[in-house]
Amino acid sequence: MMKKRKLRSFVLPTIYILIILVTFFSVSIINNQLLKNVTNYDYSKSLMKEVTQNVLSETMEDNFEKPYLSEKVQVKSGYYSKDYDSEKQTNALISYQSTYMPNSGIVYACEEDFDVVSVYDGVVKSIKEDEILGNVIEIMHSENLTTFYYSLKDVVIKEGEQIKKGTIIGKATSNKIFSNQNVLLFEVYEQGKSIDPEIFYNLKPNEVL
Repeated sequence: MMKKRKLRSFVLPTIYILIILVTFFSVSIINNQLLKNVTNYDYSKSLMKEVTQNVLSETMEDNFEKPYLSEKVQVKSGYYSKDYDSEKQTNALISYQSTYMPNSGIVYACEEDFDVVSVYDGVVKSIKEDEILGNVIEIMHSENLTTFYYSLKDVVIKEGEQIKKGTIIGKATSNKIFSNQNVLLFEVYEQGKSIDPEIFYNLKPNEVL
C-alpha cells in the first residue's frame, strides 16, 4: 500500500508568499497605469484649456476699436444713408451757415476734452487742416481701408508713422460747425466708399483689410 506524501513544511508558506507578491505587483502595475492615465488626462485637459483661452483671447482682441476712450462721449450726429428711415436721415444732417449737409461719418461729442485713438493698426497717411473742421488725420490701414479723424488739437503723431490700434493721436476740440462742444467727426472708407462706422465696428479686420 502506497503512503501518502506530505508536502514539506516550507512549501505552503512559499506558495502563500508567492501569491501575495503576485497580487501586490499586479495591483501596483494597475495603479501606476491608472495614475498615468489620470496624469495624461489632466495634462491634456490643461493643454486644451490653455489653447482654447489663447484662441478666444486672440479672437476677442482682433477687432476694431471706437475712436475714443472716454465713457462720457456721446453720438451727436449719425451716419446718413439713403437706405435709412426718415428719422435717422434727419438726425444725420449737419447744419452750417443755413445749409444742411448729409453726414458722411459719425460726430461724437463731449463737454470735456477727450482723447482720440486709432481704431486699428495703420500708417498715418496725412495730417491736414480743414478750414471748417480743423485738423484732420488720415490713417491707412490697408489698400482697402482708410479712416479719417476731424476736429483735432494737440496732435501727437507724424505723417508716415506706423501706429497701433488704440494709439492716442490727438484730442477732440470745437470747430466752426460745433463751436460749443468738443467733437470728433469720424469717417470710414472701404475701397474708397464711405460706410457707417456703426456697421464698421462689428466687422472683423480680415473681412475688410
